[in-house]
Amino acid sequence: MIILEHTIPTALICTGIAIAVIVAAFSAWRYLQISIYNIIIMSVRLLFLALLTWCMLQPSFKQSVTHLLKPRFVVAIDSSKSMLLGPPVPGATNRWTEAKMALDQPWKSVVAAECDIDAYYFATDLGSRIDLAAVDSVEVNGPTTQLRDSLRKLGDRYKGQNVTGILLLSDGLDTREADDGWANEKWPIPFYSVRLEPKAAWEIEPDIRIDTVNTPRRVTVGWNTEAKCVVSGQGTKGQAVNVQLYKNGVLQNEAPTQLPEGGGAKEVSFQLQNPEIGIYTYKIVLPPLQGETHTNDNEYVVNVQVIDTKNRLLYVEGPPRWEAKYLTHVLKAIKQVTPLCFVRGLKGKFLVTAGVQGSMTADMTESQLSFFKILILGNLNGEEIGEQRAANLIKFVDDGGSLVLLGGTRAWGPEGIGKTPLKKLLPVKSHGDIIEGKFPVALTTEGKSHPAFSGDQKFWEDVPPVLSIFPNATLSAGAESLITATTDQGPSPLIVAQRYGQGKVVALYTDSLWRWQLDPRANETQQYQRFWEQLMVWLSPSEKEGASEKLDIFADKEQMFLGEQVEISARFSDSKGDSLQNTPVNCEITTPDKRTIPFVMNKQQVIASGKSFPGFATKFTAEASGLHQAIAKVEIDGKKTTSEPISFYVKAFTPESVPRPAKTEVLAAIAQNSGGKFFENVKDLNEALSSLNFTQREEETVKYSSLWQNFIIISCLIALLTIEWSIRKWRNMP
Repeated sequence: MIILEHTIPTALICTGIAIAVIVAAFSAWRYLQISIYNIIIMSVRLLFLALLTWCMLQPSFKQSVTHLLKPRFVVAIDSSKSMLLGPPVPGATNRWTEAKMALDQPWKSVVAAECDIDAYYFATDLGSRIDLAAVDSVEVNGPTTQLRDSLRKLGDRYKGQNVTGILLLSDGLDTREADDGWANEKWPIPFYSVRLEPKAAWEIEPDIRIDTVNTPRRVTVGWNTEAKCVVSGQGTKGQAVNVQLYKNGVLQNEAPTQLPEGGGAKEVSFQLQNPEIGIYTYKIVLPPLQGETHTNDNEYVVNVQVIDTKNRLLYVEGPPRWEAKYLTHVLKAIKQVTPLCFVRGLKGKFLVTAGVQGSMTADMTESQLSFFKILILGNLNGEEIGEQRAANLIKFVDDGGSLVLLGGTRAWGPEGIGKTPLKKLLPVKSHGDIIEGKFPVALTTEGKSHPAFSGDQKFWEDVPPVLSIFPNATLSAGAESLITATTDQGPSPLIVAQRYGQGKVVALYTDSLWRWQLDPRANETQQYQRFWEQLMVWLSPSEKEGASEKLDIFADKEQMFLGEQVEISARFSDSKGDSLQNTPVNCEITTPDKRTIPFVMNKQQVIASGKSFPGFATKFTAEASGLHQAIAKVEIDGKKTTSEPISFYVKAFTPESVPRPAKTEVLAAIAQNSGGKFFENVKDLNEALSSLNFTQREEETVKYSSLWQNFIIISCLIALLTIEWSIRKWRNMP
């Protein structure tokens, strides 16, 4: 098919060529005598114009070709150490041998005739694609399985492709997951798997272990937290498992639990009290069972740092609304505060949307409010606040706390805050009912000089409008209107502030301030974020909040096994948020035997809170088991800055080498939830794979070849010009 690709309108091209032909014909008729040479010159010129027209239309040849694409069949092979295990019975083969037997079956030839077969091995990570015949060269020594992560990566790698199925040859032991619930996820590609050892072939030896311990590593003083410990094992023979909690070497609590005889896992929780600032070492211990020989996995150690985070902020909101969504997002990003956000959910229950709850609730008792510096009260009516909470809030502000009344139709309604004792600290005596529209807003004289609107004033010259206001607000004595909305009756206070006792109160008389975040210029001016960040600074206590330079340190994992590697990253910033350029950052790692190992960190991008920052990093390979601690240090102009410590735990064993039966129930669950099938023996697997239905896809490719921009056409144009010029020179024609 010939297609034209010119961008100039065809009519314009034809008009231009027609004018050129008419001018040439008129010139020949008017000025040239009839002779053979003039006729040749005219013919050459017309031929040149015709060929030029062809080029201007830019024709090309389009050719469509349809290809049949074979589907793919994927083989995923577990190469972790546990695949070398086998049941302790005479003549039994290990799982790796059984896996290779599953591959050495006739199904390979049948599937290969219809599909492209891709093979992968996996252990700590998903390996690269290999030829199926190269499986014998794979080293079976992976220290961890990470089955879940590998299968997810495999699914992502083949997303959108025509994959008939995945043959999974594994023992189902995922040594990175606390439980096996992940196997019940829905998988986009059918998985086929097979049992690699006989049923009930294991004589189960008593063995219990601590798989993982999850607890916040940095908590606020006075808050109660929870330590969740996952205990697993088999062969308990009805013996109770006694889980012990030690704090700095002193027994704090014990919790008995029971594990199934055939093996399983249980979660045990402990409540941690954090009454004092400091770094505390918690150790979870499992006293060995009778007859248990593998005891190096019976304890787990974590460090918990208890800190006094100043400028803690509590945000209590009514039913979910847009203001709560956008404000919560901004509060989590403000460095000057540590937010805890509650939103009223179904049946009046408050749900945490940001922050670590600990022992805190939305009750706003006097003892709870003492932990906070700033409180934001959302769209709650008078009944929801109640007399006692209102009294607590008044005392909170009078003692130096800061209160933001975010308001809303419930809070500023006739049965709202004005019906409670909080009325005495409101910066507005009265206001009207909500009206909706598009109301331009502007800073007042007081607002232009207020810290909430400080910085470059160009960001506040054009403030986005709001879509709702509570009009005709009458200010209380001592209150300042920082920003007003323009109505038909004139300017109406929109954001009002005042001091009350030793504290501060700010009230918003709109429920659409969040619209600032959706303004077309929001990415440039960031007025919504600027307002809340600068308001939080003004509401925060005036005392100095710590060093202007901050050095943060991170580890890419909290637990690992002997011989594994951990990456330690650091990020430095000063009060302006500037990072280090050429100053070296050092890392010191303290091992369980109290040795301190120094490292120089290399400059590189680091990832923290999902964002990439310029920073420093080093890698450390664990050579001793137990709890390790790391800190980062930097010296600038003779001033030393040290990070808060972090810790990571190195296990003395790898679960891959612990003799235990394969988890066929995990493989069966994966197969069932993916639309595949789990087989009890290699024979059934071979028959099923040999009878799979394969669907080929058609793919159309289009090839374009230019019909004008080539050597012959260009040569002809040049040749025609040369012929005309030569004839004119030969005949001495102008």
